[in-house]
Amino acid sequence: RQFGPRAQCLGNSTRFEAMCTLIAIHRLVPGAPLVVAANRDEYLDRPTEGLAVRRMPAGAILAPRDMKAGGTWLGLNAKGVFAAVTNRRSQEQGVNFRSRGLLVLDALAAASAKSAAAELAQLAPGAYNPFNLFVADAEEAFAITYEGRAQLRSLDPGVHVIGNVDPNQLDEPKIARVLERTQKAVEQPSSRILDEMAGVCREHDAGDGPLGDVCVHTETYGTRSSFLLRLSESEGETCVLFADGPPCHTEYEDFTDLAAELSRMASYELRDQATRDAT
Repeated sequence: RQFGPRAQCLGNSTRFEAMCTLIAIHRLVPGAPLVVAANRDEYLDRPTEGLAVRRMPAGAILAPRDMKAGGTWLGLNAKGVFAAVTNRRSQEQGVNFRSRGLLVLDALAAASAKSAAAELAQLAPGAYNPFNLFVADAEEAFAITYEGRAQLRSLDPGVHVIGNVDPNQLDEPKIARVLERTQKAVEQPSSRILDEMAGVCREHDAGDGPLGDVCVHTETYGTRSSFLLRLSESEGETCVLFADGPPCHTEYEDFTDLAAELSRMASYELRDQATRDAT
């Protein structure tokens, strides 16, 4: 499954000022209404499972798994809804709140990004530690920020970078740098978009220490995995790549076949539902 160079993120502490990096290019790339690049920064001893098709009550999803809390930091459902969560920088962290990774599963139970966003905008106050959640499909994109209560933002077509502060917050050096580099990547031929985004995910040239890099390395904390998505307008052509380790020295593996399997499973579910309705 090796694919090579062509081929959010759920922390549990505020001791580090580093952040997961989620980059979304929405409705800018010809033939691909959504392109995502995401590095997950996490403590190195937190157990996880890699990318897989997982059967959920509302339908199958393609997602990794956080084995500690049971949720995930990102995923794609069979209807083309993508969701991802990042922590928000905060000095106040509750210990008995529901895991933020479970919110991604909640979002992926929806039939559209719009319906997922509407549900998440109604989250109870004071029920979660602070987070940013991004949800999008081929038509619409939204960010839900939560710091004591949920705030919903509809995102215009364009490049969006989400870390542990507000989405697209330009006074955050990493976000400003990644936005600029991604905007240049969009100017390249669309066939090269995942190559360009893989390069962004491997970045080590911040100049302000390892926690300022996109690909983070410290003794106990760092970039644990990297995810690339090119959601296609054509059925069966969505591309998914996943590096189960720091992308600077871990090859991206091609999981496009699992994206196709996800689509087939959705077709089977629709057929079975039609059969049940007819009887």
